[in-house]
Parts: sequence; structure tokens; C-alpha cells
Amino acid sequence: GHASLDITIEAFTKAGFELGDIVTVTAGSYSGDMPYFDGYYVDNGEYMVRAYPGHETIAVCINYGKFNEVAGVDVGDPVTITMKEPGGAAATQAALSLKYTNEISDYNNDPATFANFRAVVMGNIAEGKLYRSCSPINNEYGRASYANQLMEAAGVKSVMNLADSDENIAEYVAAEDFNSQYYKDLYDAGNVIALSMPVNFASDEFGEGIVKGLSFLAQHEAPYLVHCTEGKDRAGFTSALLEALMGASLDEIVADYMKSYENYYHLDPDTDQAKYDLIANGNVMEMLRAIAGLEKGADLTGVDLAKAAEDYVLAHGMTAENLASLKANLAG
Repeated sequence: GHASLDITIEAFTKAGFELGDIVTVTAGSYSGDMPYFDGYYVDNGEYMVRAYPGHETIAVCINYGKFNEVAGVDVGDPVTITMKEPGGAAATQAALSLKYTNEISDYNNDPATFANFRAVVMGNIAEGKLYRSCSPINNEYGRASYANQLMEAAGVKSVMNLADSDENIAEYVAAEDFNSQYYKDLYDAGNVIALSMPVNFASDEFGEGIVKGLSFLAQHEAPYLVHCTEGKDRAGFTSALLEALMGASLDEIVADYMKSYENYYHLDPDTDQAKYDLIANGNVMEMLRAIAGLEKGADLTGVDLAKAAEDYVLAHGMTAENLASLKANLAG
């Protein structure tokens, strides 16, 4: 849903733009001001121009939304960006800036940290039943083979792929750098569902896609793997939903979501507490508010997250039978 442009980050910088500037974007039916950041440092539903680590070009984005639909733009349409206020959002860029690389040596040569791979064991989720990771099939960031090896070692039997379509998977398998045979074997056996999910977790489309994936898991054997591309946001929402459904506490859910930021960005919750809290409140806490049907920024104190999660999946089309099967499979 982002408008990925054909101007490189390097060329944009040479043109005089710097991270933290406020720019004016005109595209299709849209015209408005937004910050230029290297990460998603805006609230859910807000706009930004993005220079994402590991990407070559800039993009115009809505955090957890679809700019292409809002602006009514398609491939080949022009986008104009002009300077509005140099350094107008520099303080936010400096406060929230996060960096990661695609070199495993920068992660102590630890495959699990590099692939953002981990077991989810909390509430009534039994050990060895649920895992989450970056994509074991999309090698865009050079992490796929590591995630593939880790899921094989864990004995994963069923996969919920939130990011890709069947066509995407075929392209990954045909690529020269393909090295994820275990994943392919599961896919060929019908044990992977490719959902090609949007990132807007507050939409009905997202909720219906989640239920489609969870219903698939309910009818397949654990251990399960949930992943998107980075294993951070769409997989983060799904993990938080399952954790809440299975009785995990708010603190446990937040800590698991934020583990992705510790893995990718070496974010230390002790030395970077303010940044940690800002990211958690703007991301996983908003996900939980969406699950509970609460307004942005609402207090989650006293909310029965298990009931909220159950109501959420049932409201988006999950049958009581599939819900019971999923909970039983996760509990072992």
C-alpha cells in the first residue's frame, strides 16, 4: 500500500533533503505535509516519507495504512515532494531513530537474534507449540535461510505467512539465492497458508485475514510458525492476539512484541526506557486497543484481554469449533 518511488535515498539526500525535514507531498488526489524519517516514527494512521534501512528508494507511507488507496495512485503515477520546513521533525528523528544491518556479524553471529526467531511460551501456550520469526522464504534481508533452519530444528509443522501470496512464494523459490527447502516442503504439502495481509491492523480486512489464518492453524498440527517479512508488526499483532487469547498478561505481551526491537535494533529497555515506552505505546498497545475495540490511547488497565481476543476473532468470522481447536492445540 505504500507509494514506492524511483528516486534513491542517496539521490534524495543529494537533492537537499535530510532526515527530520517536513516535506509537502502531492500525489493523485492527495496533497499534504509530512515528516521524512528512516523509521515508522508517526502514530497509527499518520503519514510520512520513508527512507527505510536496507531499502534503496524512498516511499510515501501511512503507518499501518495504504497510501496508494488514499491518494488513488497506481504504478507509473507521478509524485511531487517539496521542502516545507528543514529540520521540522529533527527532534523526533533523533529521539526515535533506530538502525539495523543485514549482517549476522552485527548480531553476535546468533542466528535466532538475526532472524528474530523465538518460541512463544506464556499464559496457557505450552512449550514447543508456537514460534514467530522473520520470513524463512523471502530473502530480501538475507535472513531467510537462518529462519528456515531454526524452524526445521524446532519441528514446525504448520505456518501462517501473513506477508506473501502464493505468487510471491513461487518467485522466492525460483530465485538464485533460494535456500529454504524445509519451508518449501511444508508449503508443497499444504501446511503453509499465504495470506498477503495488509498492514492496517485496525481494518476489517486485516481482522478477516487473521481469522482465515488462525482457522487454518486450528485445522493443522502444531508446532506453528507465524511470520511476516520482518516478523515484527503483522506477526507481532498475531502473536499478541494469540498470547492474549491464551491468558498472557499485558506485561508479557508487551515484552514479547518489544523483543523484536531488541533483536533488530539492539534497543535496551534499561538504558533506552523512554524510547522503549514510546515505541510500545505507539505500536503493541495500539494493537491491543484495536483488539479490545478501544479508542486510540485508551487505558488498558483492567481490560480482560483474553475475552477481548476471543470476542475479536469471533466477530471477524472464526467459528467456536475452530477457536476451541486452536486453543487446545496451543495448550498441548
